[in-house]
Amino acid sequence: MCNRVPARCRRRIKKHIRGEMMSSIARLRCLSSLLLSVLFGMTAAQAVVPAKIVYVRPVPQNDDAFLQQGTKGVEQAATMYQLQASTLESQPNQASRQQQLDNAVKQGAKIVVMIGYEFKELAASAARAAPQTRFVIMQHCVDNSPPNLTCVTFRESEPSYLAGMEAALTTSSNKVGMIGPIDSPLKRKNGEAFAAGAKAVNSAITVHAPLWVGGTQPFDDPSRAEAQAKTMLGDGVDVIFAAASGSNRGIFKALSTQPKAKAIGSDINQCSLAPGRILDNVQTHADTAISVAVGLLMGGSTATHMDFGMKEGAVSLTGLGLDAAYSECDILRQRPAIEKLRVAKNAIIRGTLKVD
Repeated sequence: MCNRVPARCRRRIKKHIRGEMMSSIARLRCLSSLLLSVLFGMTAAQAVVPAKIVYVRPVPQNDDAFLQQGTKGVEQAATMYQLQASTLESQPNQASRQQQLDNAVKQGAKIVVMIGYEFKELAASAARAAPQTRFVIMQHCVDNSPPNLTCVTFRESEPSYLAGMEAALTTSSNKVGMIGPIDSPLKRKNGEAFAAGAKAVNSAITVHAPLWVGGTQPFDDPSRAEAQAKTMLGDGVDVIFAAASGSNRGIFKALSTQPKAKAIGSDINQCSLAPGRILDNVQTHADTAISVAVGLLMGGSTATHMDFGMKEGAVSLTGLGLDAAYSECDILRQRPAIEKLRVAKNAIIRGTLKVD
């Protein structure tokens, strides 16, 4: 059969076969080159080790939800900016905290995050000892800080003003007050904003002088806070701005002696701790602030102070949040008050309502 195929046809067939073979070889070569480039690319990508971000806690892991935001914040930042996140827990003493800061540097951290007034005396020296590492301390600024130490503060006065409005809108005795952890410039500023918000609603309202928990553990001393709350309740106050973090549990306990008394919590959503007795909370979103700060630093910022407020989503009232319906906060029963608070919040964000 093959011999009957004309010579010119056999030549065409051979030429076609050779062409197909050459095309196949070319395709194989291209495919091989592509696979090699992918493999080498993967090897190169795998060789790039992500920069590290380390959160150093002032104490071991506990139920302090505000400190837990530190871990959440560095993990969020790691996901957003392709970093490797970890958390180091300190024992409740300065030697251990210093050791963990040193450990973070030894681990090669690009950014070290700290939460807690306990680090205020350690932050500057740690930063000076490791100039190639960026240190970030939340809430507590340091005088004459080195250039690689960034202090992140919150405009807590903004939601504190709203808390004052809220207290004035819900009080029956026309007497409100605030209990804070320590007598510091920041906490006094929040107390002043709370009083201004209350006076903006009712100029005749009585605002009790702030009381302070004090002691060696002002942010986590329910017993001292309970005593201060009983004093304030005894003076006729029926809405207390409980701005003492973990110490607030004592304030909430004191409410049980006054059937109509209520409180406004702080730092996190505390409404479930005393259902029906907590109106709302002034929340500080450290996790959001950490993510925003890290983003700015990764973008090249060398700022030694960053200040975040409601506009950046770093502070808020629980009752005005997107998930307020699930908060168990008592303010949700008072829709007219919620609407007035929302109007004021929007004015603060726009800058038409100034809270100093």
